[in-house]
Amino acid sequence: MSLPRIPSDSKLRSRFRGCLLGGAVGDALGAPVEFLDLDEIVRAYGEQGIRDYAPAYGKLGAITDDTQMTLFTAEAVLSAHLAAALQSQEPDFFRAAAVSYSRWLMTQENSRLISSRTQKASWLLQQKKLFSRRAPGTTCLSALQASRGRVTRATNDSKGCGGVMRIAPLGMYFAHSISRERNRDRLVSNIFATGRDLAAITHGHPSGFLSAGVLAVVVSLMLVGGTLPDALHTAKEELRKHPSHKETLAAIEKAEGLAKSRPRERSALRELGKGFVAEEALAMGIYSALGAKNFEDGIILAVNHSGDSDSTGSITGNLLGAAAGVEAIPERWLAHLELRSTIEAIADDLAAFPDWRLRSHGDAEERAFYTTRYPVG
Repeated sequence: MSLPRIPSDSKLRSRFRGCLLGGAVGDALGAPVEFLDLDEIVRAYGEQGIRDYAPAYGKLGAITDDTQMTLFTAEAVLSAHLAAALQSQEPDFFRAAAVSYSRWLMTQENSRLISSRTQKASWLLQQKKLFSRRAPGTTCLSALQASRGRVTRATNDSKGCGGVMRIAPLGMYFAHSISRERNRDRLVSNIFATGRDLAAITHGHPSGFLSAGVLAVVVSLMLVGGTLPDALHTAKEELRKHPSHKETLAAIEKAEGLAKSRPRERSALRELGKGFVAEEALAMGIYSALGAKNFEDGIILAVNHSGDSDSTGSITGNLLGAAAGVEAIPERWLAHLELRSTIEAIADDLAAFPDWRLRSHGDAEERAFYTTRYPVG
């Protein structure tokens, strides 16, 4: 036995890596221009805008809080899976996410008070590069500082994009169930509700958490071969069942319309907003992905605008990477991506976890490996 387990399906592994690495690449490309207007981007990088990594946070290929929180979402869903498998119960994703996000908060507070025991209990907390503030959203910080790991929903009215930009790993987790579930409608409802609830840990406005439900569903469906238009149709059908959905639905449908009538236009992208709020970031990611000729084309469009470039780049990268696989991502971007090996390892775990052997006496080594990597409880 070799640990960690590697997904046996090479196509599945490629799509899972593509989704997680694609989001990180979009995040890293957008990081240097996150707070610049388009005119400033053009002056700095030329008429075509930023097309390759530029220095951010003292390095090339630096990820931001978007990818940091995405990794801790992945930790949460895999921790919940482990706990459920070992205790023969349903996964409690909400509780696991509240705890994992509190660990992310430790990295942002650069807490050196973390005990060695705690560090061993979380593989991500052993990644020293995560102990770095990368312009974290004030809503995420304040909500998590108020809850400190307690299992509770945010009491704010924020619809910032911090809930949607981190949710792709949840869709990755449920993709396995999508491929074998006969009652897909019920499963889609569950995926949506879980994505909504995980975003609601920090964002209390309906558009802030409903957008996350949409993206979780779309990612799941695309990973098993669904097209983006078809996945959006399914996600919108579910979205319409939820109160206060009109703002999110209108943003998605505007993106779809513009992608048909005016694809790959910066001026059309600008009409969708700036991406600092959830429904705008989701819509801009959808627009960029729908019209893209290829992965590179879509990401470059997604980050060259006057707004939250890293978040729109991240969402676009999740979508395009899930559809086309890791081979579609330019190697020049992967080569310098911060924490690439960690992101790849977590993508592989999300692709391979159904094959983990955890419960028998002979599985002790594998059980110990994964429960150390993804803390239970």
